[in-house]
Amino acid sequence: MNDKALPSMYSLTQIGIATFLGTPLAAGYMLAANYAALGQRRMGIHVAWVSVVVVILFGLIPVNPITDPGLSVVVLVGQVVLALVAANQLQGKMLASFESMGGKYHSMIRAVAVGLITAFVLTTIILIIVGPPAPAP
Repeated sequence: MNDKALPSMYSLTQIGIATFLGTPLAAGYMLAANYAALGQRRMGIHVAWVSVVVVILFGLIPVNPITDPGLSVVVLVGQVVLALVAANQLQGKMLASFESMGGKYHSMIRAVAVGLITAFVLTTIILIIVGPPAPAP
């Protein structure tokens, strides 16, 4: 297989950064995109749905970053660690082979954009469902 036949993919580092910025939903998108690039769309769909469930489960943790910043950091770091462990288990060997074959990753700017867009979309959905926060007295 030559370099031109290899699709661009997302690296584990990019998945971690995007998860930090945009929750496990970003990781799910990137893992799904990697699977889709390799023609494994069904596996990509499964991973995407699991990431939605994980985001919902993390959303059930009652954390207020203003009153409990420590717990907020723990939840954030927990999301990134979970995403990286899952990504490494699901695609670590595949990405190592991809690199050894001369495969190229998407740009870091694209990975950051995925994280930021995911954060924006998720925030918008939450605001639609829950409504804006009440003003301080």
